[in-house]
Amino acid sequence: MNGGTQADGGREDTERGRDHADAPHDPTSMSDALYLIGSPHSADMSDEARTQLDQARIRFVRGDLYGALKFLDEALGELDSKIPAHRDILAFRVLTGSMTGEDTEKWVTIGSGRSDPDSLEVVNLCVRSHQKWHQGQLVEGLWLNQSAMQKSHDVIPMWRLYTQLLLAKKLIDLHVSQQAVRVVQEMRATIDGGGLLAFNSLPDALLATLDLQAGRFAEAIDRAGAAIALSDQRRSAVSVKLAHSVAAMAHLLRGEPDLAARQLAAYHRRSAYYAYPDSVARAAFTEIALAAAEGGPHRAVELMRTKWSQLATTSGCLVEDPARAAWMVAMARAAGDRDLADRALHAIEQLAQNNPGVPVLESAAEHARSAAPGRRPDVVTALDFGTAAGAGAVRPEAAAERRPSALPQPRAHRPAGPLATPTGETSPRSAPSSSRPSSRDTDEATADQHDRLASLTQREIEIARHVARGLTNQQVARELELSPHTVNYHLRNVFRKLAITTRVRLTTILSHLDSHDDPREPGN
Repeated sequence: MNGGTQADGGREDTERGRDHADAPHDPTSMSDALYLIGSPHSADMSDEARTQLDQARIRFVRGDLYGALKFLDEALGELDSKIPAHRDILAFRVLTGSMTGEDTEKWVTIGSGRSDPDSLEVVNLCVRSHQKWHQGQLVEGLWLNQSAMQKSHDVIPMWRLYTQLLLAKKLIDLHVSQQAVRVVQEMRATIDGGGLLAFNSLPDALLATLDLQAGRFAEAIDRAGAAIALSDQRRSAVSVKLAHSVAAMAHLLRGEPDLAARQLAAYHRRSAYYAYPDSVARAAFTEIALAAAEGGPHRAVELMRTKWSQLATTSGCLVEDPARAAWMVAMARAAGDRDLADRALHAIEQLAQNNPGVPVLESAAEHARSAAPGRRPDVVTALDFGTAAGAGAVRPEAAAERRPSALPQPRAHRPAGPLATPTGETSPRSAPSSSRPSSRDTDEATADQHDRLASLTQREIEIARHVARGLTNQQVARELELSPHTVNYHLRNVFRKLAITTRVRLTTILSHLDSHDDPREPGN
């Protein structure tokens, strides 16, 4: 379950994968043995067919998908379609074929005719869900995944685990973290209960992704390392490229470009392995960010164009980092490439338009619009690109000290006039008295802001309080060990939710509430 679809750029060395098909693979560990014991067999199956299926399963776990397909096709050519295990084997064929980009409809058609839910229906729903998600049809993709989950209770643990894996990935993309953690916990139970030790690294790899999103970079690196070590111990390809991509991005966010490059090298060395679109995109963005740090916007944009098909711009995983699209727009703009800036903006706007009512998409689209060329800058532009706008691309030697974003700040035009105030260059404490709110304003803050404050997340509250103390975005990022772009994104949401446009107003609201010892802590 470390593969992707044809469109995701996950197949990095097709011929090498095919060359592995004739090499013998035997179970050599307890995880192999338990996996084979838990796989469907039938008393009506010949010894040769059983051996072929075991070979296919071992190759699948090792990441040799073409070798697995070879043995699956040989086994299916000999098996009677009436034996109980036939549809489970068809399901395995559909899953493996989909991971190489193959059209699997033929195999679904062969197994049609059953009305009760079974493994083939569950896997087919999962494959369709995965395709819809990465085509940008998020609602349909999520619904198909949920339908597969509901039908997976009576199938073997392997297929239930697959539905859980895809659902966890979607929830992570949407930043629905608590539900994602719950699904990952269910995955652990499925792995333990089904003896699926070959897949034991998946939960750690997914939790590492959540750590990365939350700015817990050290934890992300540790979890990713644990996932890789566990996969290597099991001689499994499962989650390896996912973990390497997370570790690479986390190191870059910590200001460790050399370590990030080392993780990317390890990612690419696993050339026979397959990666889901989010892993491919994460690795590609890390490479582009490194290029920006070393060669500036022009080098980054050149690489962005080359790797465009790997950036998952039609997929929900584009907003794994909500500032990613805005950074693409700003970097293209800084390089003078208006066409690429428009292309990046259109990608996130299209995703938001096709999936209305998804807050993270709407925020990411607004964030990207603020960085677009030819647009009238608003407060978001100042928040996002004001503080380090003139600093240029982050150099690797300065990165470790400053803990920069993995997406270095581009050279962008700084908005003039009062919009520059929210960047933190001017402290709220030194703002002119004419900007200070009247007593009527403060009364309204107490009356009107409670509900708005209650809508803030704990992370947003934490960032807002640091900003209210007069810290710049860069200072908040260093204080909380977040990337500046992550701070920008959350602060932008704070301004939107509170319906304010200046840091002075934010400071007034928080200080007034604190001075009244308000018992209702916002966000709880």
